[in-house]
Amino acid sequence: MAKNKRLKPTDKNLATQSNKLIEAAYRMSLPAKRVMLMLLSQIHPAQRDITKRIRIEALDYSKRTGVDLSQSYKDIQNGCMELMKTIITTRKIEDKTTEHCVVVSWMKYHDNEGWLEAVFSTWITPYIHCLTRVAYTTITVDEALRFKRFYTIRLYELLMQFKKTQERYIKIKSLRDIFQLEKGTYARFADFRRWVLAPSVKEINEKTNWDIIYEPIKSGKKITSISFIFEHE
Repeated sequence: MAKNKRLKPTDKNLATQSNKLIEAAYRMSLPAKRVMLMLLSQIHPAQRDITKRIRIEALDYSKRTGVDLSQSYKDIQNGCMELMKTIITTRKIEDKTTEHCVVVSWMKYHDNEGWLEAVFSTWITPYIHCLTRVAYTTITVDEALRFKRFYTIRLYELLMQFKKTQERYIKIKSLRDIFQLEKGTYARFADFRRWVLAPSVKEINEKTNWDIIYEPIKSGKKITSISFIFEHE
């Protein structure tokens, strides 16, 4: 088993993922996504061995998300169980392959104590550790945990991938694939903007120090892409 070199203690307000995982296609509940980020925040990007159990506490979840403590007990348990079922899809254009995996392979919930232990699945590990030689993105967890929409967190992650340039151009089809929106769901751009895009941008603007503006881009008469420009105030 690979041993970890002496690394600085992990900052639990930061979560690091490979860009492949940032752009992976999946959809899950808000509690599951929050639990996923809290688990990721306990992994150092240069860490080699991530087979140890990771602890999540309902009280910590409640304080960081603003969710009532009694609901937090349910959220961490149900959210982690969902991470054992949700399929994460990543695509490798270079070798024309598509991979499917789950986030968590094992969990133990401690009844009446309000905490759980979990272990990342073997197949998700290449996207969350030993990242010093691959492109990766680090986000501020406490910002993301305050969001009340899954799509907001996912858009936030996608934008933070380009926080150095503070610009991102993305095709609507790619964004829909990443969000795992079914073909008939918000098919018109007006509906996509009303129910997905605009509320997510608004929530990021209201709850963080990032100021985001976006512009729909047309190819001929059809809107096919979105240009984001954002800055940290």
